[in-house]
Amino acid sequence: MVLLALAAPVLLLRGEPEAAGRPRVVGVLTNAAVALPAYEGFRAGLAELGGPPVSFLFGGVIPDDAALAAEARRLVAGGADLILTLTTRAALAALEAGRERGVPVVFAPASNPLRTGLTQSLRRPGGNATGVTFGRQEARRLEWLLRLVPGTESVYVPYTRGDPSPLASLPVLREAAKTLGVSLTEEAVDGWDGLRAALARLPASTRAMLVPADPGIASHSREIAAFATEHGIALSMPHREGVEQGALMSYGFTLYGLGRQAARQALLVLSGVPPAEIPVELAEFSLSLNLEAAHRLGLDISPLMLRQAHVVAP
Repeated sequence: MVLLALAAPVLLLRGEPEAAGRPRVVGVLTNAAVALPAYEGFRAGLAELGGPPVSFLFGGVIPDDAALAAEARRLVAGGADLILTLTTRAALAALEAGRERGVPVVFAPASNPLRTGLTQSLRRPGGNATGVTFGRQEARRLEWLLRLVPGTESVYVPYTRGDPSPLASLPVLREAAKTLGVSLTEEAVDGWDGLRAALARLPASTRAMLVPADPGIASHSREIAAFATEHGIALSMPHREGVEQGALMSYGFTLYGLGRQAARQALLVLSGVPPAEIPVELAEFSLSLNLEAAHRLGLDISPLMLRQAHVVAP
């Protein structure tokens, strides 16, 4: 695959005249198209903050694990000073590929970097990766879904088989479900074809679905939302963009904003601060509601909920 070198605006690193001279190369790695707004936010964040001249190496979305690892190695061989990763899988691949040469990784985002082995702690990552994470908000998201759809006894939770991101989130959801007194119907699927087959056999009694932090499944937010609408299912997606595409609600982040957060950390790395010393940041969370979806489901949204939420549809 040919790497595309995308020239960014020339950015001067404030107070670092020596570091400002040499252009930096940032490799970008992702296995899911849904994460691309984070890349846009990252570029915008760097432009606003100021920094050294930067060019980007980006070979596009690489969904296959073996190809993702090969792409990570190509970014390292191509002289990347830093690799920006947009999913947990990509972060793990980049960290492994850059281990010998010490190429730093900034993830935007990664799910539970402690559980997945990306960092040793959040305050002091201790290795060669830092970035933005999430995870504990999943409990709050489930709680919001149940408040919106009272009387729910079971929530359908599909996830991509073997993907470390949803696998890191599921224990949090299970713990929350036990506390909230509901059951989770978890189902591992193999890609979009596997999910479509799973949805086709979903019991007609299903009334609520929560897609965990799973970039492979979330890349099909629009199709999943259309299915949920047709079958009267209250759908929760992990990010606001999914709500904008038709899901009922989310308690999560915006991918664009998350990329902007990561730009601050990347600028520190590019100025010479080791990732081991840059704390992992938590993504900024908010409640998002789609009132059109709520209307179709016959749900009554209280004024208090509306005041707490970002409303994405009239």
